Order: sequence, then structure tokens, then C-alpha cells
Amino acid sequence: MENSKRITIIGGGASGTLLALNLLRHCGDQPIVINVVEKRERVGRGVAFSTMDECHLLNVPAAKMGAFPDEIEHFHRWLSDNGHDHGPSSFVPRKLFGQYLSELFEKASAARPSTSKLDLHNSEAVDISIDGATAEVKLASGNVLSSDKVALAFGNFVPPHPSVENDDFISAQKYFQDPWSRSVSEEISADDSVLIIGTGLSMVDFAMRYHRSKHRGKIYAISTRGLLPAVHKLGYSYPGFFDEIGPMTRITDMLKSVRRHIEAASSDSSDWRAVIDALRPHTQEIWLNLPLAEKKYFMQHLSRYWNVARHRMPAEAAEVIDEMRSSGKLTIMKGRLKRIDWLGSKFDVEFTSDGVRSHVSTDAIINCIGSESNFERLDSPLVKSLFAGGYVRKDALSLGLDATPDGTLIGRDGRPSPLLRTLGTALKGVLWESTAVPEIRTQAKALSDRLLAS
Repeated sequence: MENSKRITIIGGGASGTLLALNLLRHCGDQPIVINVVEKRERVGRGVAFSTMDECHLLNVPAAKMGAFPDEIEHFHRWLSDNGHDHGPSSFVPRKLFGQYLSELFEKASAARPSTSKLDLHNSEAVDISIDGATAEVKLASGNVLSSDKVALAFGNFVPPHPSVENDDFISAQKYFQDPWSRSVSEEISADDSVLIIGTGLSMVDFAMRYHRSKHRGKIYAISTRGLLPAVHKLGYSYPGFFDEIGPMTRITDMLKSVRRHIEAASSDSSDWRAVIDALRPHTQEIWLNLPLAEKKYFMQHLSRYWNVARHRMPAEAAEVIDEMRSSGKLTIMKGRLKRIDWLGSKFDVEFTSDGVRSHVSTDAIINCIGSESNFERLDSPLVKSLFAGGYVRKDALSLGLDATPDGTLIGRDGRPSPLLRTLGTALKGVLWESTAVPEIRTQAKALSDRLLAS
């Protein structure tokens, strides 16, 4: 299509799909060609929503998971329309949300205006070169997509290896760096003892899976502080207090303020969760206003506690975790890993807790540390190409890519790119809260508006 605006979206997980949906929804009769590059067979699923396990649940109620910021109940209506009997406060299987996004994409593609074109490329982007006002995106298939704008919708990457004294264990058959690899379920037997590194929501997913499958082996989970995600408790509200906390620029002052409001909520028949949720609409603005030194202080001392309070698990998942712990099937450990030795048939894992050295022996290890966020360490041809070309740089906290708050990427020379944009996880260092659907859908709509207007 001649004289059309050419937009390439790299990544067809939730972020890329939501951006494509918004472009198709709002392009009107504007001539536009949208290329979506996704190596998975279906768009909309990514890492988070590719699981087919019924026990892997969303961590946001169904009525708040709509794909569009002006229709947050859209997903719940879709559930009802498709015969799923889930209430608005239900935490439904994640696979349903992946199905929802895939279906929306297919319908939007079929109903697109005649002036628009949508091409899905089942391949991987491996290189980008920029010449003037055009970006050439090279795919592993050999195709090259000439683009006026490129949106990087990366999603999550595999976790980094544990930081220990040795690394011989990483070649062992039953060490799994990628927790969502198919080989995890294929190669771990029902009698294997398993160590899960990390005690966050991914660990909860595996505990749920092993509980459902009646796994017989002992399961251990370890993290530096041994903290589990808090449990959702719905039905409470608390008035916003951004006017108080917004002007603050010191984390310790903010912490004191939040603690005061938690005490007030408790004495007023509310709940601490409602206080945290009252901050959510303003979290990005609060983060943007913080000096870099305060952000570093938060990351070092408080980020784990924030994640526990902010990224909560459904009550039904908590019940399973409690049952497994009380029966001795699951042991949660606090400690810092020191060594992991592969002894030929077992892993010997050494860790310290409060200065005391301990060991645990297991048949398998699953790495649930979380997505690698330092983009300079990623083993990705595309990311390496972007850094080599000077088109991107990492943010000051190594949590993602440096960018303006609207997702305009910043190059090695410190200048905003005229062609490259991003959204979602790559903006974590810039916005902090940038990984959940409620934030990503807002970014997708705003970025769509800017791309269509540019």
C-alpha cells in the first residue's frame, strides 16, 4: 500500500497485541500498514498467558482486566458471552485471558478498515538498522520490514542465573533456567525433589501445579528474605492521599506516610491493601519525581516488600500454599545462595541465613528469580544489534531501557529516537509500575494515539 504509514510491532504478547488492537481500533480511514512480529504460533499469549494449566490464575479480578482503559470490564463481559460462569471478583485461569486477547486480535484483523493492512510474521526480529526516516527490521526468516516507526514490545525474558560462587551446575539436565520451558514438566518426575529459586508469584504457580498433579517429591523454595506474596482481600476502599505524598522526594518520608494511613485504615474498618491500591493510579508519577539516589535506596531496601504488598496472590492460591506447608510438602526457606554443586545425580545447594550456613539436596532446580532486566546481559540478537548501533541504552537502574515517560527510546548519545518506541516491561526503570495489564493497556492506547498522529 503506497503512501501508507508503516508501523512494525516487535513482540506479539500482551503488550504488542494491545498496541495493535488500539491501532486498528482508532486508525479510521488513515492508510496504515501494521506488521506484528511474533515467533509464537498465536499472538496475545506471551510468557504470562501461554500456560494451559487451569490452576494458574490471574492476579487481578476479572472485572478489572479489560483490554481497553475505557472499558475495564470488557474481559468479564467476554467471559459471560463465551459461557464462562465467573463473577466480576473472580481470579480466572490465565489461559482464558490469552484466549481473549488472541480472539480480539483475530476479530480486529478481520474487521479492519479497507485503508489498513495487518501482517503477522511468525518469525523473530534479529536486527534493526536506521537510515534517515526509515528503520529496516530484519527477520530470522530473511524478510526485511521497512518501517516509519518501530515499537519494541518485548515482554519477559528468561531469568539470570543465580549469583553463586560456581556455575558448573547450569549445564545439568535438571537445572531449568527458563521456568516455562516445556522440558520442566517433561523431565521432572513425580518423585523428584525440587528447589525453586524465588518465592514470588512464579513459585506460587509451580506449587499450584504440583499440588494439582499430586507431585510426591519434596518441594523447597528459597529467596533472600523468604517472603511470600500477600493475599488478596477484596471489598475494601481507602481515599486517595496523593496530595500528601506527591510532593515528597524522600523514600523514608513516604514510608512514614504510608504507615500512618495503614494504621488509619485499620482503625476505620478498612484494610492495608486498600491503602496500597489507593497509590496505584499515582505510582508512576511518584517514581518519576524521585531523585535517582532515592530510587536506588528504594531498590536496595524496600522493593522486595513493595512487591510482596503490591503483587498479591488469590486467596485460593494461598490456601493451597498453606496446605502444602502444613503437610510438609513445601518448605519456604530464607537465605542467600552461596554454591550450587551438581554431584551427578543430585544438586547440593549451600546457602546462608542469618550468618548460618546450611545445605539442601534436590533432584531438580527451577529458576524463578524473575525476568532478566539488565538488557546489556540479554542473549538476544535484536537487543545486541540495538546496543551495537547505539540506538538504545539501559536505564540508570538497569531495570530496562532508557526512554522518556511516553516510551520514546533514548540512544547512546542521549537523544530521543525519532523512530523507536517501547512499552511494558522495558519501561520499568523509567516508570517502575509498568508490567501489569492495567498499566500496559493505558500505555498501549497512548502510544497508539501518538503513532497515528505522528
